[in-house]
Amino acid sequence: MLQKKRMMKRSLVVLFASMITLTGCTTGTSTKEAAVTPAGTTAAQPSKEAAATPEAKKEPVKLKYTYWGSPQEKTAIENATKKFTEKYPWITVDPVFIPESDYDAKITAMVAGNESPDAGYMHSELGEAWQNEEKFVNINDLFANDKEVKKSDFLDYIWFNGTKPNYTYAISSAAESFAIFYNKDLFAEAKVEAPPAKAENAWTWDQFVAAAQKLTLDKNGKNAADPGFDPNNIKQFGVSFESWWGPIMAQVVNNGGDIISKDGKTFALDQPEAIEAVQRLADLINKYHVAPSPTQMKSIPSQAVALQSKIVAMSMHGQWINLDLGAAKVNYGIGALPKMKQSIAMGISGASVIYKSTKHLEETWMLTKFLADPAGAIDLYKGGLWMPTMKKWYTDPALVAQWAENNPAHPEGFKDAFMNNLLNNGVASAGYYLMNFGKVTDMTFSALDPVWLGKSTAEKALKDLAPKVQPEIKGRFGAN
Repeated sequence: MLQKKRMMKRSLVVLFASMITLTGCTTGTSTKEAAVTPAGTTAAQPSKEAAATPEAKKEPVKLKYTYWGSPQEKTAIENATKKFTEKYPWITVDPVFIPESDYDAKITAMVAGNESPDAGYMHSELGEAWQNEEKFVNINDLFANDKEVKKSDFLDYIWFNGTKPNYTYAISSAAESFAIFYNKDLFAEAKVEAPPAKAENAWTWDQFVAAAQKLTLDKNGKNAADPGFDPNNIKQFGVSFESWWGPIMAQVVNNGGDIISKDGKTFALDQPEAIEAVQRLADLINKYHVAPSPTQMKSIPSQAVALQSKIVAMSMHGQWINLDLGAAKVNYGIGALPKMKQSIAMGISGASVIYKSTKHLEETWMLTKFLADPAGAIDLYKGGLWMPTMKKWYTDPALVAQWAENNPAHPEGFKDAFMNNLLNNGVASAGYYLMNFGKVTDMTFSALDPVWLGKSTAEKALKDLAPKVQPEIKGRFGAN
């Protein structure tokens, strides 16, 4: 789920976005009158259908919901929307699946053609551009007019706030973070102790590297710490990680670094804490030979399949692969990320938005709340795809038992490495607060390719990059 790989076909997205702006295309016209708040935002107004008395016959409503994800995620969303209709029989949902690599381009085309959905997933970079054009309903207004839930019921960091005061344009689709996934069988064979699940007991970086060396095997069965180990013929890697912004920033944050200064004025990935974290990751590939290079990664299946097929023993990856690992009944466990200066959970997620063009605002808000509350869509959470955004599902033992216990998608270590760490130590990722997110992250993480390939040090690449990316630094979104 979640906002995962971000190297999109941005030229196409920009072209479509420009067409919308220049031609005056909108996302459609609502059939309801809008109430304008003092902040100049749109308040939710009950639709004709939702305002009807319980005894009255409700007019049929059909909603369109767009999303991306794995085949298992597709099935989970389809099942959840069917359950929504079971609860509200007069509302049907058309769940429109779009591959994530094509999502921004296709959703932009839909909006340009006046065929925008009522709600759905949204990458934060495109969401940032469209919130400036006020294409989305203000979530704050919906909460202000809702008697069932309030913002304080949710985790603190999960809001996508806009540039205007009191404008929250999206809620996180889910709570997600990063940790170590490990194949228990490979650990047993190598006689390596499992990574600790509690953040306070996390491996040091040196302990992590030592374990990865023992778990990396060449074609002759030698591990990466053995004399005569052949780094050119590795059959099993100790660890793997992906090089998009999320996994890298999770390590940078754990070393006390950031992509932007606290005052929002300066590019900060060229500072010592960030440089050290990036170089440590690169050393896993080029110095210790325990992680696959970008070239080798091209021939390796997904992180979940790599663990299942024993190509890698550990994967530093996002919570969402619990869905695939659980469905495949992989014998795996979860540990906290290795400690640099700390081991904390960096919260990450795609945004869930409601389009102002919806003709059924009340019903669309009902769907958004339904998907956000595990009570109504428990399979999305129990199956491993999402973690809840509502606090009570972390703190109430009876509720925790409904999704995070006694199922293959929540194995040993999950509660401590993910659930408790995110609740108690969670911090927002750059996707929530970095202005001009798409441009800055594209420039930054593409510039690190030579580092992963061993052709440049992290220090040189990031110091060379800093003056180029600095003009794109526009600030930080604040809290609303």
